Amino acid sequence: MAPTKGTPPKPTGESPSGEPLPRFSRRTCLTGAALMGVAAVGAWLATPRLQAVTGAPSLDAVVPKAFGDWRVVADSTAQVDVSQGVETVLEQPYDQTVMRTYANSRGEQVMLALAWGERQRQDVKVHRPEVCYPAQGYAVRVNEAGPPIATDGRALPVPTTQLLAEARGGGFEAVRYWIRIGDSYGGDGLAARWYILNEGLAGRVPDGILVRASQRMAQAASAVASQALMARFLAELVAAVPAGARGMLVR
Repeated sequence: MAPTKGTPPKPTGESPSGEPLPRFSRRTCLTGAALMGVAAVGAWLATPRLQAVTGAPSLDAVVPKAFGDWRVVADSTAQVDVSQGVETVLEQPYDQTVMRTYANSRGEQVMLALAWGERQRQDVKVHRPEVCYPAQGYAVRVNEAGPPIATDGRALPVPTTQLLAEARGGGFEAVRYWIRIGDSYGGDGLAARWYILNEGLAGRVPDGILVRASQRMAQAASAVASQALMARFLAELVAAVPAGARGMLVR
């Protein structure tokens, strides 16, 4: 007998298309609920809740303007920026930056760029110079691992990268740098993301810093001597920073 008007039809176990509706056992439902619970707990654990550095000192204050044979000098030539130049305010990974030019008694000049960020995340982290230089009109001709630099405040020498960049209007720039994220050095962007992910799983947000020295040259052949000079400069710089603040540069 057909249902009377206004009486809903009895369920038939079929979808509107006429196909049977899937039936789930009690065990399947419980398993699905358990998996959803595990995923929720995993997401909670992956949310960083601690910071690696709090109350960090001012880099501009703790990095001396004179040390050894080096003194800060006025330089009208703008350095290559530590950002890519296209970031929004929310995408900026740095809380402190220092850009200076030092000269020694022999007239040699080295440009210093320090860029520190308190919170390094997957999508916002320290920019690598081999990305920033091309974004600002340079062609990177050499990009290779440089000899590690022995510094005070760290038992092992600091891994470094060295670049040779050619300016669009002529001339070259030798670059020596390291990037520290938390306690990690070196590695490509993927390695940095993996480290940040593991720190997040442990409930930590690592800080990070770019320590970059550079020197302009007329000839590419001067790069070898320039790299040696910058290695000495960086080692002396770290030694000149007060011991309590050295952890911002090396760890």
